[in-house]
This record gives sequence, structure tokens and C-alpha cells, in this order.
Amino acid sequence: MLGLKYAFIGLFLLVSTVLSAQTESMYWVYFQDKNASISDFSDPFQLFSLKAIERKANQRTIIDAHDLPVHQPFVDGLLAEEVVGKSKWLNAALVRGIDSVYVASLPFVKRIDSHVPVKAVFAEDNGFSYGQSALQIEMLNGDYLHDLGFTGQGVLIAVFDGGFNNAQNIAAFSHLWQGGGVKGIYSFVNQDTNIFFPGSHGTHVLSVLAAKNEGTFVGTAPDADYWLFMTEDEVREVNAEEFNWLAAAEMSDSLGVDVINSSLGYSTFDAGQTSYSLSDLDGQTSIVSQAAQFAARKGMLVVNSAGNSGSDPLWRKILMPADADSILAVGSVGPTQDRSIFSSKGPTVDGRIKPDILAMGEQARYLTTGGFPTIGNGTSFATPMIAGLAACLRQAYPNHSTENIRQTILQSADRFLTPDTLHGHGLPNFQFAFNDVVSVDELVDDFGVNIYPNPVDYSLTISWNEKFIPKQIAVFDIGGRKILNQVVSAGVSQIDIDVNHLPDGKYIIHIYNVDGAIVKTFNKHGN
Repeated sequence: MLGLKYAFIGLFLLVSTVLSAQTESMYWVYFQDKNASISDFSDPFQLFSLKAIERKANQRTIIDAHDLPVHQPFVDGLLAEEVVGKSKWLNAALVRGIDSVYVASLPFVKRIDSHVPVKAVFAEDNGFSYGQSALQIEMLNGDYLHDLGFTGQGVLIAVFDGGFNNAQNIAAFSHLWQGGGVKGIYSFVNQDTNIFFPGSHGTHVLSVLAAKNEGTFVGTAPDADYWLFMTEDEVREVNAEEFNWLAAAEMSDSLGVDVINSSLGYSTFDAGQTSYSLSDLDGQTSIVSQAAQFAARKGMLVVNSAGNSGSDPLWRKILMPADADSILAVGSVGPTQDRSIFSSKGPTVDGRIKPDILAMGEQARYLTTGGFPTIGNGTSFATPMIAGLAACLRQAYPNHSTENIRQTILQSADRFLTPDTLHGHGLPNFQFAFNDVVSVDELVDDFGVNIYPNPVDYSLTISWNEKFIPKQIAVFDIGGRKILNQVVSAGVSQIDIDVNHLPDGKYIIHIYNVDGAIVKTFNKHGN
């Protein structure tokens, strides 16, 4: 009915399927390995979309064993009553009804954990008439980016949230549905494509990002593309919501998502579930924080709400996954730029500054499910302020690493030199960010691997430094067909590949070593 494409849904449900059921007697079973290597996948599109491959090439992100699917025979060998979900990043299955003694004895099983948390190892001038959203955008100088024509076009944002009630019918979203801006939808809670019921939190958050109703309400990234994921069960607070978040993050990576907006947080769950303690706020204990760290390391910018517990007498701190490193945890200010009393505090238990930055979440403007502007409070509304403008900055600087973008946003903030555990680094200034993009060390060393010239006419040279020992090089067309496979001799530091015979177009190169594959793309031009 909505004319959306769900081609990837079937594939990714095989990789990450999580039910939002009660999690009593559930276990994470971690496997020893994947029983496969990257080079076993002759078609790169078995693992990633073209958008994902291009993002990984631009971000210098190595495809490694974490990107391989869980080995299905290992899962089958557990003899579980139910396989609730699988995670390629954790190399684990979430199962119910197993003989733990038997499973622990299996040679391919590394360890078994209950659902108790376990620490991880490891343009054109738009001149928008904003209407009621003006103050919250102008507070961050986001209008400066918009005036330059950077409104998120070509950037893919995944929204992890609760229900998106009536989002398909709101006039301010019509440009998304009718123009193909919504690339797909999925509910990890109900295992279907009904993201519209129950719940409306996702609709409110999406309006801060994507609405476009000139003179009434405009979002921070109205021209971006979106995947809408329902990961939050708005009826209950159960551990399965964390697993839904993980599954959505893995799917986002495979789809080529650039920015994740998550206006969600976890600490205390319903009776019968496993809750966290303040000592768990180390960025590595909760499943959802592990997932956020993996997402960041895979090249996505994760923007997450800090939480609304600032005045809670029992839990005043940030919520998970705001404690993860390499993400942006967003706290709240009001219209006068003073910190909101409800905004959750830092630091993490290992002493890191949190929240990272602030935006307007007190007396914030958003749209109701009827499409009308209203006022509300919460870091849930501050988060899409940052995520949307980060997407606009990404549009402006498509070849900068995600870590460069994140650091640029931090360094533009008004308290960058004097951060604290109430304000983080303060309010970002996206005019400063645009004019002073920083360059920082990459999270992943790509070992000086370079391809040139690009575009190429006749011969392509691939070189690398002495730290990299390539074993094999494969070239694919954008249909996934392998058109060249070459073994690399020991001791050489570059090779030349004749591409004169190839048709014009875009090609993908996988350069394999013992740990995985570095991905590059090149364009072939005619003679």
C-alpha cells in the first residue's frame, strides 16, 4: 500500500530475529568461531547493500569476522526449544529451553550466559520558514547548514523507537512517503512491518527529524532518507528491547545507514526481568551498550538520548546505551539554554564525561499524531536535533570519517574546553562545525591501502604499507559478480591490474588478509 521496498527484510531476519517476549530461562550462547572467512562469500551483496559497501569504503572500515553471519549448524546443534535471536557481532544465539550441561560440552560453544548482563571484550539555499521549530534549530545554528543547502539529502538515518502511530498519514511527512524518502520499515517487537501501532513516541521523534511543513514546522534533516525501526515495546519494559536494538543495529549496518537516532534508554525493567545497577554504567556491560559500540566501530554515528533521570532520587545517571564510547549521548536544555533538571547526569563508572552534548529538550516542539505542533519535555526530543543536523554535516562532508564528524560536533560546543558531568561539552554550534571540520586518527588503520588512479581508464594500481600482508584480491561489479580473483605474492607492496577490458561503471574491490577484507570502490571510464 505504501509502495515501500522490503527486499532486505527476509535476508536480515535470518541473521537477527528477536522477539519481544518475556525472557525468563533465556540464554546467550556464544560460539567459538564463524566456521567461515570473508573470502568464502563470493558475492559482496550476500552481506551488505551497495550503500553499505560504499559507506565502509569511505569510512575505511575493515570487513572482518564480526560481519559474517552466525554459523547456522552451530545454532541447530544447540537443540534449543526456541531460537529467539542471533547476533553476528556477538557471534551468539539467544535461545530458550536448552540443556545447559550438554550445550556447555559442545566443542563449538565458547560460553553460556543467562540474560544477566556480561561485560564485552573488546547545495541550494533553502531559507526554511521553520514556524514553531525555529528556536530549537537556531539555538544550534542548524539553520546555517540548511541555508547552505545541506538538509540531509543522500544521508540514510535509522530511527530506533516505539510506535510510529499515524506517521504515514501526517501531511508534514508526505514528502517522505511520496518521494521515496522512507526506504523501509520494520517492527522487531512484532516481527512484521506494522510499526504504526501501538505507541506514538516514534512519530513525535521523527517529526523533529523529518517534518517539512513550511511556516508551521520543519525538522532538522527533512530531505534525508529513513529506515523506521520499532525496537521499543511501549507497553512493557523487558530485556528483549535491548536485543531488538542490537538486531536493528546489525541490520542498519548491512543497509548502509549513516546515522542512528535512538531516543531510548534502559536501566530498570519490569518484574521478572533483569535490571541494571549504577555500577554497570561502563559502556561494556549491557547488551545495548555493546551494540552501540559495535555500531560506532562499523562506521555509523550513533546519537542516543542521555535519559530523563536527572532528578530521580534512585537513578540520576545516564541510561544505557548512553554510556557507550564513540557515540553522542545527548542531554537537554530549555529555551534559555539552561540545563534541564530532568536531564540525566554523568559520568560513567570508568570516569568518562557524559552526556556528550546538549540540545533543546525542555519545552521542545514536535508534532502530535494528528500532525499539529505541540510542546513537550525529554532528551528524546533533544536527540533528533543533534542526529538530524549531524546528517546535514555528513552531507556537507561525505568523505570525512564518522569519527571526524563526531569530534567536529564535540569541538564546536560551547563547553568543549571545560566539560562537566552535567552539561558534557555543552551546546554544539553547527556553523562552527561546518567551517572547522577536524581531522582525527581513524578508529581503524587501513594500513595505507590505496588504489589509483580513480577513475581509471587502463590500469589500476593497488598499494599498501609494510604492516599489511594481503593474500588475495577480488574485484566485483555492482551486480555482485566476481570478475577477477588474484593471489598476491609474498613480499610485494603493490600490484597493477589491467581493467582496460572492463565495461564502464562502478566496481568493488576486496583486499583480503588474515583478519578480513579492506573494501575499496573505483569507477571505470571509457577510453
